[in-house]
Amino acid sequence: MKSPKIKSFIAVLFISICSQAQINTGVVVLDEVEQSRYQSLIKKNREVAFIHDSLQTLADTHLKIAPKPLSIITYEGLLETDPDRIKSIESLLDANKTVDLIYAEYGSNKTVYSDKIKEIVLAWANTYKASGNPINENKLTPLFWGYALHKSKFSSEEKAIVTTWMQSIAKKQVNRKSTPNNNWQSKRLKIIGIIGCVINDESLKLFALEGIKEYISSAYFPDGTSNDLKTRDAMHYHSSGIEPLLDMFINLQKFDQRFNQYSYEDEEGTSIEKAINFMKPYLAGERKHREWVNTTVELDKQKAKAGLEEYKTGKLYDPKDAIPMLNWAVYYQPELFKYICGCGTCYICNVEAFFNSPLIRSGLSE
Repeated sequence: MKSPKIKSFIAVLFISICSQAQINTGVVVLDEVEQSRYQSLIKKNREVAFIHDSLQTLADTHLKIAPKPLSIITYEGLLETDPDRIKSIESLLDANKTVDLIYAEYGSNKTVYSDKIKEIVLAWANTYKASGNPINENKLTPLFWGYALHKSKFSSEEKAIVTTWMQSIAKKQVNRKSTPNNNWQSKRLKIIGIIGCVINDESLKLFALEGIKEYISSAYFPDGTSNDLKTRDAMHYHSSGIEPLLDMFINLQKFDQRFNQYSYEDEEGTSIEKAINFMKPYLAGERKHREWVNTTVELDKQKAKAGLEEYKTGKLYDPKDAIPMLNWAVYYQPELFKYICGCGTCYICNVEAFFNSPLIRSGLSE
């Protein structure tokens, strides 16, 4: 009989496979030491071995599927039922495939996975034209990591193609005339920061670093609330705005320690750490929140009128909605695992959270 931990992981994996409309925009970047820890755990822990086998099985299904690159992404601002958005999602699932392939390779080092990643990255680099839309282009960040982790697989000519492509995306983001001071800006800074670190462009890194501090001061408040929460009246967007920042802090510090801004506080005491702590009573079920009741964003109202359950006015906030953010937050606060799977010590109940757990990050004894 399978253990409760394995059953929990099966459930999480099943949900991730079935949620085809959800594009995975986060890659947990593991260095060689962390990958070695993971490979060691695979050999001696049957539950970790099951995680690896499941990831590898999933990645294997992608090997014979051709990439579906787009020249233009049609996604942001459209209802979930819009045909153009649905068509774009079908192509953007290449991002999910890239994440699956990266994770499968962490535990096996099979070259078929890196070969496929290279194929997907080049397909998009040769097709997609930068738009400067941070919501749309945030969907491409797994491709940036696919390149960063496998640069040695690319020829000099191919590196030039991908670098030029990434530079064009970063340039469009930097040159935006205005950007809403909410999750749009956090995703914009994430895109610029990743590209700056991957291609080692100091000007892009500085732009992102300066932008992070300015964003924390202007989009969050000392009590832990945010512009997203105030304008959209939704905990959903409060947590989704934090997620790309945590992604950036954790992954980019491997390239430049200046990016670890988790505990940074401005003069008024505003920080991302406080924004996460603000959510704890809601995550624990001690406080309730009715979503979207006072949103000022017209698109939210349109989605509610269209009958989309997720945007139903007055919908009770579900703490599980914060899991994508918590998968990153556990890197800094491992005790947050209790809000992901009900325990604070097993660490083996969700792929991203597991890779960010002390088992992998600090070599904690299982």
